[in-house]
Amino acid sequence: MNTKKVSWVFVGLCLVTLGVAILAAPSQWEGPVLVPISPGHGLSMLDMFGVAPILIGTGWLYYGLWQRRQRVFESIQKSPQMGSLGVFITGTGLGLLIASSFSAFFWWWAIGAVLFGIMLIVALKAAA
Repeated sequence: MNTKKVSWVFVGLCLVTLGVAILAAPSQWEGPVLVPISPGHGLSMLDMFGVAPILIGTGWLYYGLWQRRQRVFESIQKSPQMGSLGVFITGTGLGLLIASSFSAFFWWWAIGAVLFGIMLIVALKAAA
């Protein structure tokens, strides 16, 4: 496999992993809530430092996917049913992530993150 093909995926996933590791830090390190989102949810300073590499990493991955969108489109054309299922799963995962941030669906974010993450990896594999 070409090193250039792998580098954009590797850099993006490393940044996302770094952000998740920062967000997984103990709650004693978080500090006060800077941006309240909903009851029981808010962004602290540590969350801001964790969100930054996640946003940069996902932006990097989405840019790479956009540059290789023809490959993703070709893989969807090979199997339209799987492509439709992938879009449905991705939408469900993202919907659960967003809904859990603004409501009392406390642990549903984990299911949404897993669904969305799996489909992102499938798309990256198709594009690489």
